[in-house]
Amino acid sequence: DRRRMSEDLRSSRSVSPDEAFPHWAAPIAASVRNFKGGTLIVNSAPFRDALVEAERIWVEENIDYKTEEERAPGERDNLTREERIIELESELEKLRLKERETGRGWGAGNLHVPHPMEINTARPEDVAELLSEIYKTEWQPAFEYFIYKKKVREREAAEELLKLLQECYDFCEKLSEEHLRDLTETLFVPTSNQHLLKKIHVPNKADITSQHITSDLNRLRTSANTHIFPVVEQLFFLTEKHHLKAYIKADNLHPFIRLCVKCAWISSVQDRPLSITFKLKPGSNFYPDVMISRNAPAPEVDYLVWPIVFKYDNGPLLLKGIVHCSQLK
Repeated sequence: DRRRMSEDLRSSRSVSPDEAFPHWAAPIAASVRNFKGGTLIVNSAPFRDALVEAERIWVEENIDYKTEEERAPGERDNLTREERIIELESELEKLRLKERETGRGWGAGNLHVPHPMEINTARPEDVAELLSEIYKTEWQPAFEYFIYKKKVREREAAEELLKLLQECYDFCEKLSEEHLRDLTETLFVPTSNQHLLKKIHVPNKADITSQHITSDLNRLRTSANTHIFPVVEQLFFLTEKHHLKAYIKADNLHPFIRLCVKCAWISSVQDRPLSITFKLKPGSNFYPDVMISRNAPAPEVDYLVWPIVFKYDNGPLLLKGIVHCSQLK
């Protein structure tokens, strides 16, 4: 079987694309083709060599399992399979990285950092555009950090990056609320002299806060984003330093986190909160109107890779989410 499978792979270069791979390898090739530049990867010699290596591992693993089954069944075999799978996934990611570095991949190019004047007049559409830019340019290096350095599966890596983005949003929303509250108190109470404040009546916060005042203060904060953000960034890394200790010095991850914090802060000072979907239940339906599949499209979603963004609750769509569809039937 091994000899026949290897011969099928090596002879695939001379047949038509539809017949280029044996039945066991065709789904793998089809999945890779769904990436931009995937056809170049599938037609490359390293990709075919990786499949040959996968076939060799499969045969040897099954032989080893049968040999060891009588002596020590169970955990050692499962661990070996896990390690093999991670190695193969790493090989595929290396192929994607090599293709991306040639300038043909979806993540190639320099990161576009909005001009300060754009940041100081940012609208919800600008937040969505920055989120899209982060995914196109900084997500892949951060993803590779988890794949190669942390040795985790693709799903775990994608979920960890989404979790980091959500933590940035949670932090900035809390900080923004505190900042707005302090600005409101300072606006309506023009003294910090506690001796005097004890002798006068200070209106209740609920009485002095209005949507009009909040909107004006948000516009003021937006216009000062260039000066506020460096402080926000320092507060984030200082507050979250224990959780992010392993990530802060990672060259591939630090730029990703910084841009996530910037995007989260800009979003937090909008008049109307954006509606952002950070979680999808496995098995949820795939809706092409609001989702883009990172792999081959399928009726069901396995997990969310990058969030879905609406202008507000039940509002217009600003950014389609990136999902990984389930390939199980």
